[in-house]
Amino acid sequence: MDSTNSSEAPLLYVSHVKKYFDITSLFRNVGKVRAVDDVTFKLNSGETLGVVGETGCGKTTLGRTILQLIPATEGNIYFDLDAPLMNKIIELEESAYAAGNGEKTVDSKKDLNSLLEELKPLRSKYSLTQIGRSELKRTRAKMQPVFQDPFSSLDPRLLVKDIIAEPMRYLTNMDEQQIENRLYELIDRIGLSEDHLYRFPHEFSGGQRQRIGIARAISIKPKLLILDEPTSALDVSVQAQILNMLSEIRRDMNIASLFISHHLNVVEIMSDRVAVMYLGKIVELTSTEKIFKNMLHPYTKALLSAIPSHDPRLKKEVILLEGEMPSPASPPTGCHFHTRCREVLINCGWSPQDLSVHVSEMFERTRNPEARDFPPVMKIEIDNPGLYLDLQLGQAVSNKDTVLDLLDRLIKKEQSKPNGIRFRAISKYEFVSDSTIRINLRKFDVPTLKEYSKDHYVSCLIYEKQKQKDSSQILEPIMNETDEQN
Repeated sequence: MDSTNSSEAPLLYVSHVKKYFDITSLFRNVGKVRAVDDVTFKLNSGETLGVVGETGCGKTTLGRTILQLIPATEGNIYFDLDAPLMNKIIELEESAYAAGNGEKTVDSKKDLNSLLEELKPLRSKYSLTQIGRSELKRTRAKMQPVFQDPFSSLDPRLLVKDIIAEPMRYLTNMDEQQIENRLYELIDRIGLSEDHLYRFPHEFSGGQRQRIGIARAISIKPKLLILDEPTSALDVSVQAQILNMLSEIRRDMNIASLFISHHLNVVEIMSDRVAVMYLGKIVELTSTEKIFKNMLHPYTKALLSAIPSHDPRLKKEVILLEGEMPSPASPPTGCHFHTRCREVLINCGWSPQDLSVHVSEMFERTRNPEARDFPPVMKIEIDNPGLYLDLQLGQAVSNKDTVLDLLDRLIKKEQSKPNGIRFRAISKYEFVSDSTIRINLRKFDVPTLKEYSKDHYVSCLIYEKQKQKDSSQILEPIMNETDEQN
């Protein structure tokens, strides 16, 4: 963390931002879609952060939330503040989060309350999620979007000159002569001619429209661009031209950018750092070089394994994920990725919901012939918050020990099979009535984005456990040496 008196600070600081969309039925709120779920990162001046992930992971929503085109549900966004002030805010926000999510004590509650009191005026004055419309308008002069579809993002009723000039007229104090001079400068910069200024968007190709959209975005010399799939709707040959132009603009104008894309090869070329998103969360964040050479998170490994090799003779393992990405309206407990992960642990978040179908299959006689001796299971009731599921038997049982022994053998048999890890998350099973067996699951842990190695952040219990193991191995010789001295 930078000190509060440092001369350098991030241009953008996104602090635990959430964006939930209400699910309504018959005018009632019946749930929420967790499109962005507790995202935190920093972006430096002139830096490009690539954001990748499957369709529906929350990339676009994150970009729109930063721009405040849609309001955040929770969290704070700080942009373009003086270095000492930005560093102070970052320190306070991180301390408040640590105090609120650590072990609860009387002192920690006092610390949290004092931190929140100190943050309150700073948030109301500087956080984009809390400032007023007039302050937000001034901020938008420094951050501009480039959207995915270059046709729908351009007003079909306006001439190109008016489309590009619009931000200059509404967000700056430039007069008409200055705007006209800037228009000629921009149209030359994007590789079009002056007569193109007097045409309508429908008269251009997709690549030309995207150039116009980029010209509009950079017309007021912003400090941040939100590039939302800027080349996905274009031909491959045109993509290269647009990317080269964006690279030149970024270099010449020192513009920071959030580059949202599902084209991993493009992200590798364009980005300084990469954030990998899954179900609304960042699961890995580091430099582009590290993410493509030393990826850590199992999801990142699967995602990058799909990139075609440049050498057709090189055999490459493609990691195929099981099933589809879960719904963000009801994400899995614990680690959101655990239901599809090949390296999953017993404490990654197995819930009664995850086990209910598989427990039911366990009693199928074609799968386990010994299940014919088990009393008929009429119903399986789950309690996700309570971490248990109840087997409702068809009749009262007198020989409970015999039934439990058989259940034990069935569970152990399932544990030894491929993907039997979910059954190893079972902690105990017992009769709670003459006709009901309760299966309890172990408590699970929730991973958070932590620094595993320098500037390499990952949200995975595998590395939290490894980090603790490494720390204990480092401490052990020191302790032994101290004992010898004593």
